[in-house]
Amino acid sequence: MQKTKILAVAPYEGMADILTDIAQSRDDIALTVQTGDLFTGRDIAMQLAHKNYDVIISRGGTAELIQSAVELPVIDISISVYDILLSIKLAESYNGKFVIAGFPGITANAHLLCDLLQYDVDIITFKDSADAVNRLKKAKENGCTLVLCDVTGARAAKDIGLNYNLVTSGRESIENAVAEAVKLVHSSNYVHKQKDLFQSLLTEDDREFLIYSPAGTLWFSSIAIDEMNTSLMNFVQTYIKSFLKVPNQTVSHQIRDNVYTLYNRHLIYEDQKYTAITICKSPALTAEDDPGFQIYNIDNTSSNDFADAYNGTGKAGKIAQIVEEYAKSHLPVLILGENGTGKGKAASLIYKQSNYKHAPFYSIDCSLIKERKWHSLLNNENSPLNEVDSTVFFEKADALSLEQIGDLFQYIDQTKLCTRMRLIVSLSTNNSNQPAFATIRTFMENHLSCLTMNLPPLRERIDDFSGITALYLHRFNVSLGKQIIGFDVEAMEKMLSYNWPNNLDQLQHVLKELVTITKTPYISCDTVEAILKQEPDYGRVFDDSVKFDGTLDEINYQIILQVLHEEHDNKEKTARRLGISRSTLWRILKNNN
Repeated sequence: MQKTKILAVAPYEGMADILTDIAQSRDDIALTVQTGDLFTGRDIAMQLAHKNYDVIISRGGTAELIQSAVELPVIDISISVYDILLSIKLAESYNGKFVIAGFPGITANAHLLCDLLQYDVDIITFKDSADAVNRLKKAKENGCTLVLCDVTGARAAKDIGLNYNLVTSGRESIENAVAEAVKLVHSSNYVHKQKDLFQSLLTEDDREFLIYSPAGTLWFSSIAIDEMNTSLMNFVQTYIKSFLKVPNQTVSHQIRDNVYTLYNRHLIYEDQKYTAITICKSPALTAEDDPGFQIYNIDNTSSNDFADAYNGTGKAGKIAQIVEEYAKSHLPVLILGENGTGKGKAASLIYKQSNYKHAPFYSIDCSLIKERKWHSLLNNENSPLNEVDSTVFFEKADALSLEQIGDLFQYIDQTKLCTRMRLIVSLSTNNSNQPAFATIRTFMENHLSCLTMNLPPLRERIDDFSGITALYLHRFNVSLGKQIIGFDVEAMEKMLSYNWPNNLDQLQHVLKELVTITKTPYISCDTVEAILKQEPDYGRVFDDSVKFDGTLDEINYQIILQVLHEEHDNKEKTARRLGISRSTLWRILKNNN
């Protein structure tokens, strides 16, 4: 015989004991008993309602709150006229004035009884917990010293120093509620059989299913209670607000040795919008903490640093516009730039602004991924490269061997990757003389007709420099608890004159050190010099194109031409970087011309 599965939420321990005793005497019910009053009881019911119960039993105000929060039928354990009469008879031997107080479940029958027996007893009906305190305070002021009440009234009476007797539901009332619950479930037996069959069908599927109510309460789960993985449910909870608003999203997350992918859709039932989530599990290709392969979703990608560094006017504004336009396209993107220019963050920002943002973003660091993992990536059926509508980012692709590059090109062509998902590739122009760089760039631009984005080095963005540092300083002030206002004039000139070979990445870690050790409102020139001396190429203002096979004057002239080029023929900035006057600069240029 199929047992009726009942969740009982008892407002007080005595009721819980009676319910447990009743369950032991019946073989037609499977009863789970929890103790909690009002909102605590409601929260218990909300947490457990999805665990395949047929009906819920509770009492009074707690039952009302549960009924408004869950979809399951709720049976209210009544307080009979006999239960109230028993409490009154016990109170009659009390030397003092008493009142009857509680929610309507108590007071309705109390009014009936007192009218019938012509008892002169004040009866107080509560709206909520706060109302209970206020009304009992007034009763106390009017000479009341004892309250016959429910659990809410007992708590309020205790808080204000009143004696109280709890009006309990007798065993007969509780047995009647259990019998009513069983009868209710049996009356809809056909529907419950259907539910159980569908439940069995779903639980035997390789996938898991969750359904959330319009309010975000878990309404159904195919995950068995003993398999309720905390990490997985925490991951679901991270995205539930987004899932409730926007359908047809896909997010992925690796937990230990498995990757869990969530798909959501909306179901309309009786004009109410429910959210269904399908969970698919597949073996992970790499360890959870493998830096060579990372899975991101719309809410946990990091692109704020890039937005800080490339928002504004001039070159910064143009790059931001390019990102916005490229994000609208489905074409592959090739991102070029020196080390540290923010190529990874640019890829992340393109993803966040694109139509692909409701599916995962897979980041593959080609400089870190091992040969065996690379083979799995291109050949394993669980590879993220086999997905649809996701974004895959091959970072530092020029670190691949020519053989690996050939395998990747073949995979892209044979599987039509660029028609299934968004492809983004980054190359470091520090390696532009390497065969891998030229091979990948040619394939991307000529074969795939990709969009190409060039990120300028920091030394070519002098106009943006003060704005970038101001944004980074603010961020470090917040994270480090400092109040640095900015740089002394000479300190900023020192920062501007440095070559920044590792660009934005290097600027960030230098600024973090400066903010950490500075104890004054402004960062001094001495502090900047002390930190920059630890950096590579300190004092260098020219690149490897400068030849040293001429006279000193000729070498100086080459250096000036290079810096002048970097400063876009701005002689004032060139002179400042070189530490010479404008008249000296003009004289050297005139003599060589």
